[in-house]
Amino acid sequence: MPDRFARLALAGNLRKNHGMRFSAFLLTLLGAFAFTGSAQEKTERHLILLIGQSNMAGRAKLEAEDKKPIKGAFLWHIGEKKWGPALAPFNLHSPSRKEVSMQRLNCGPSFVRAYLEANPGVEVGVVCAARGGSSVEQWKKKGKDKFQLYKHAIEAAKAAKANGGEFKAILWHQGESNSGDISDYAKKLTELIENLRSDLEQPEVPFVYSQLGQWRPEYGDFNKLIVTLPEKIPHTACVTTEDLTAMDKAHFDTKSQRELGRRYFSTLQPLLKK
Repeated sequence: MPDRFARLALAGNLRKNHGMRFSAFLLTLLGAFAFTGSAQEKTERHLILLIGQSNMAGRAKLEAEDKKPIKGAFLWHIGEKKWGPALAPFNLHSPSRKEVSMQRLNCGPSFVRAYLEANPGVEVGVVCAARGGSSVEQWKKKGKDKFQLYKHAIEAAKAAKANGGEFKAILWHQGESNSGDISDYAKKLTELIENLRSDLEQPEVPFVYSQLGQWRPEYGDFNKLIVTLPEKIPHTACVTTEDLTAMDKAHFDTKSQRELGRRYFSTLQPLLKK
């Protein structure tokens, strides 16, 4: 016990005699320790690519919880080619997006939260490059569409990957623009998946997509078609939109976007275990 008091007294004298110099030394020592620790413990980064049309761009109303960045997650700022906080709207940095005012809540935030909860200790990096109103034809590799959706998305994904990490999934929501003619949709989507996997050099990266909103009868044939595709395309899965609700004729409301994100993750989980 006397030794302990002696040490405390010595520390007190040092603080008294040296004041700010002692504090500066202590902070420097702690900072050096923290830097060494962080360098030795590199966090694993899991990357997710979000692409598609307006429901993936996000049209639902943002709420108070969306004003706070998601801890443990990062959003790729495509134009600046750097990571920033994971803050909604996720599609704000898409080079293919429509007006800034149209970018709102998508399924991304709730998906990321579910992913982090199930994978403690990892970081999630999100690349979001969607465009409202786009058809599957506009996502064709080397297509002649003026927006160059595939080119922008794959370039952004590669740049993010070059900063560290592997893609754990591609999340796709698209089909409203193709629901009137689904005769060759499966073929075109298969081609898109193959090109993405090839260009990312990850031939088995999971590709998860969603049905359209079930509140419109004209989406019925499309929704019946896409639930059959996982039988034909390896490492893919389809998210059900049963019981989800709309904010207008085409778009999921806030509550449903949050639920959709959770469903995307639960649908992805079995593919991650293979």
